[in-house]
Amino acid sequence: MTEMTKKVLRQLCKDNDLYVTPHVNDKLYAHYRGFNKIQNLEEYTGLRVIWLEGNGLPKIEGLDALTELRTLFLHENIIEKIEGLDKLIELDSVNLSKNFICRIENLSNLKKLTSLNLANNQLQSADDIVHILEVPSLQTLDVQHNRINDVGIVDIVAQLPDLRVLYLQGNPVVKDIKHYRKTIISRCKHLRYLDDRPVFDDERRRVNAWAAAFAEGGFEAAQEAEREEIALIRKEKEEADERSRLAFEKLVREGQAKKKQQQEQNQENDGASVNCSTSPKRNPHSGETIIPIPESEELRKLREKRLAKILEEGDSTEKSTTQVVDKSKKVEEPLSVPEASVLSEEKWIKFSITEDIDSDDNAADEEVVEVSQESSDPASPTVSSEPVENKEKYVSKFFSLMDEAQQEIQAEATHISLNKDTDSAVCVTENVTDLYELD
Repeated sequence: MTEMTKKVLRQLCKDNDLYVTPHVNDKLYAHYRGFNKIQNLEEYTGLRVIWLEGNGLPKIEGLDALTELRTLFLHENIIEKIEGLDKLIELDSVNLSKNFICRIENLSNLKKLTSLNLANNQLQSADDIVHILEVPSLQTLDVQHNRINDVGIVDIVAQLPDLRVLYLQGNPVVKDIKHYRKTIISRCKHLRYLDDRPVFDDERRRVNAWAAAFAEGGFEAAQEAEREEIALIRKEKEEADERSRLAFEKLVREGQAKKKQQQEQNQENDGASVNCSTSPKRNPHSGETIIPIPESEELRKLREKRLAKILEEGDSTEKSTTQVVDKSKKVEEPLSVPEASVLSEEKWIKFSITEDIDSDDNAADEEVVEVSQESSDPASPTVSSEPVENKEKYVSKFFSLMDEAQQEIQAEATHISLNKDTDSAVCVTENVTDLYELD
């Protein structure tokens, strides 16, 4: 056997990840350690629950300092008497099952005790358990698998004002109590659980009807009363189901009517005149009313200022676009020779081509091609007068010179149009009107 020393208790705290300082702990695991005596717990004043089961404890002692204790596990020991619990006034649950207790006693000071487990002990008669009447707060009583053979236990448990759970199976008295389950349920008015299953409201109604008829007319009358109560319960359930069904159908119809009304209202709002100020506007998607909010004076001024700025920017942009378009149109229009002579700083090429085609005479006379260039650009072509032997040779050379001149004019015009700092206009001449005269 192991002695419960302070050193052992501290080691238990370390092993179970508890505090080394005793009074800080609110729980203590001291089960299955082979202790033969409860001692050295004076420093553990903050304990709320302690496990002491599975030891060889013959007596309940050494717990007076644990005034905050709520739950006490002392099952699976060799305890023969309930004692040493007078100072534990906060105790709520006690487990003393699987011991050798022959009588319930010394519990009158436990005014907050709600659960008492004395299963697998040595209780035999009603006198052995009558002491529980001094614990009116008791809600759960477990005395199963004892040696109780006294039917007087029914009168005792029936006097507990708040008994909700009772375990009595495994005792010889169960066979001696006629109509055991119905009798216990009818006598214990607040019972919610008996032995192996709960007590539902329907069962309680049946049992109450059975018990009332049994007291007046015996077993046959009790059976008939129970059958009538079962039929009544079934009828009430059917009526409740029918009410639920009708309520659901009514709810569906109301929802459909409301939806239809909402759709009609939305259609009326959509078809209503825009100038109608009396009817509120509604969101076409959600159907919610659109609440008009008046515009403040400050917001109106900001909006007008912004609108004026946008219009001003639009006018300036339009004027700029018009100027560009006019300029581009002016550039694209062919200039006459007098207008071109004004822009003497640019390079202009003048073609004087005279051509006279005699439909009756296929002979060609001497012709002169003059190409004048006001600029001193050496890249500009110069064509001098020279006789032309035949018409085909002359025409081929003429068009070759004209293509070269036109390409140079277009390149120069592109260069001038890309220069934004120049106020000069560019003239691109694509059609040559002056032709050489062919004899």
